Amino acid sequence: MTVPLAVPLTENEIADVRSSAPGCTDTLIHLNHCGSSLPDQRVLDVQVGHLQLEATIGGYEAAKVMVDADANVASSIARMIEAESSEIARFGSAAEAWNAAFWSIPMERGQRIIVHDHEYGANAIAFIHAAKTRGIVIDRVPSDEDGQVSVDALAQRLKQVDDVALISLTHVPTNGGLVNPAVEVGRLANAARVPYLLDACQSVGQRIVDVDEIGCDFLSATGRKFLRGPRGTGFLYARTAILDRVTPSQPDHHGADWSSTDDYTFADGAQRFEYWEYSHAGWLGLGAAVDVALEIGVDRIQATITERAAQLRVMLADIGMTIYDEGIEQSGIVTTATPSVSSANLQAALGRAGVNASVTFVGSSRYDVERRNLPPLLRLSVHCTTTITELERAVEVLEQATEVSTPH
Repeated sequence: MTVPLAVPLTENEIADVRSSAPGCTDTLIHLNHCGSSLPDQRVLDVQVGHLQLEATIGGYEAAKVMVDADANVASSIARMIEAESSEIARFGSAAEAWNAAFWSIPMERGQRIIVHDHEYGANAIAFIHAAKTRGIVIDRVPSDEDGQVSVDALAQRLKQVDDVALISLTHVPTNGGLVNPAVEVGRLANAARVPYLLDACQSVGQRIVDVDEIGCDFLSATGRKFLRGPRGTGFLYARTAILDRVTPSQPDHHGADWSSTDDYTFADGAQRFEYWEYSHAGWLGLGAAVDVALEIGVDRIQATITERAAQLRVMLADIGMTIYDEGIEQSGIVTTATPSVSSANLQAALGRAGVNASVTFVGSSRYDVERRNLPPLLRLSVHCTTTITELERAVEVLEQATEVSTPH
């Protein structure tokens, strides 16, 4: 997708956003937003408030009180991704949402599932399981010279579509920094009438995501990452037009009505993928997080993150760190390493200095690790709350850590 015509947040605006986030303090530098971000106080207030209501009047009774607010969450999510509220289903995580979509798609022995080298580990396990249990073929499309999914190679794979069950793509991978060309993939998928499942776990919240522009049939996302929402929350977008072509694999009496003794009828819209039980407090907290993002402006969040990540890559390169990020468009996830110090030791040094970061491991992105022969990478991720001062401090810690380990 093209970079939006938006300007990054000003220093004063960033300070204002930080002032309402309890975790944004002078003693903590959080560069692990792609793992789990720091919520706004309004998210906490909604969660805690509902838990207190449940404790005071009872869980079922509290749900009745908040029924309208509960429905408004789907409306906010729909507004954020340009969907209809009936196309949004709540889940406890992005993985649950992704699997609900994946296992609903008809797959016959010998059919292909077209995937890319940057698929996430949880998704790859599902591909392998489907290969073992349903006899499908995993068809991996290579990356192009920029590291993103090769649109030309995908077009070649789609010249024969009778045996294609699904196109699966991770929009923003867990490492590598790139943003895959989801719109171009969508055009090919739609022209071939092949179901298209987009893992937007790392893109929703940090980038503009328009499901109509992308053309995906399904999109899965989490609350805890760039949306700055609660852990244990996620959602699935299911395009209305795809519903007649798929079947939820494990419905319950919320997603389907027990309409007669020996039969059931699926609920309308994406609700057919939902289960009756869920965290009402978490879902309401997710709605608050979405509303906060919409209030700031997702376009301006994207512009700020893009600017900060680019600045961080330059700063890391200036101290001799190797940057492992790919893609024409790049995200707020920055992956780096140095041969002189292990990424685990760099993470530990940052932690001692009050800087949160994470380290990649092969199980989360084996396709990419094996393709590029990657070492464990230090993963630093920024948000619209990240300041230049924080980046300077983090890079200073890394420079000191590498200098100490380098023999003189």
